[in-house]
Amino acid sequence: MRHFVRFQLIAAVALLAALAQAASADTITQSVSGCSGCNGYSFQATLSSLGSDNYSLSYTITNVSGSSANAQTWILIPFQSGNAINSVGNFSVTEGQTSATSAYTLVGGKSNQRSNGRVRKIKVAPSGVGSPSSISKGQSLTFSFNFNCTNCTQLKSWDFLAYGTCATGNGICYAIAADGSPAPPVGVPEPSVLALLASEMALMGGIVLVFGPVRDRVLHRWANLFRLRPRLTS
Repeated sequence: MRHFVRFQLIAAVALLAALAQAASADTITQSVSGCSGCNGYSFQATLSSLGSDNYSLSYTITNVSGSSANAQTWILIPFQSGNAINSVGNFSVTEGQTSATSAYTLVGGKSNQRSNGRVRKIKVAPSGVGSPSSISKGQSLTFSFNFNCTNCTQLKSWDFLAYGTCATGNGICYAIAADGSPAPPVGVPEPSVLALLASEMALMGGIVLVFGPVRDRVLHRWANLFRLRPRLTS
């Protein structure tokens, strides 16, 4: 039974270490809705760190209560001025189960050229191949891709710019130039807390595996914690 408890302790330490690593992944969501020019549309961007200065971004335009519109150019500025966005790839555009990738092009780092040659904005525009997607009431259009941004610093509030023409052909249905609202934090333990707990459990595990008299007492305490009832021998 003692070997079983020892295995449970080691497994718990490994699980906490994995949780600490997963919690360190940085994922931030910002959105715009109810703004002047939104006209029943909402806009949401989720930026996730993949490590080594690589990111994935998902950008969704949703028709909540507006007229049907053809999504045209949109721009997102999530980083400070001077930060360089490059190595853009894995670009896809979907509306439900339908792909609309060919209708758009990801301009990425080729736009917003400055004197220092660096860019900080992401730009998507119609490609000229086919027609831009029409977003009807209750539907969403999602753009997804990966990119690299070396030593980049995120803005507290991202800049959202976008416009869409009415599917009926009568002018602009939405046009925004607004600051994003960061999503409220979720109840996930801080990575430092998980790492500290994992290290303490690892230390306890070392004591259990090495010291005989102390080992039995520690095993008994952890057995109570995990509701196990080992039969300890001298």
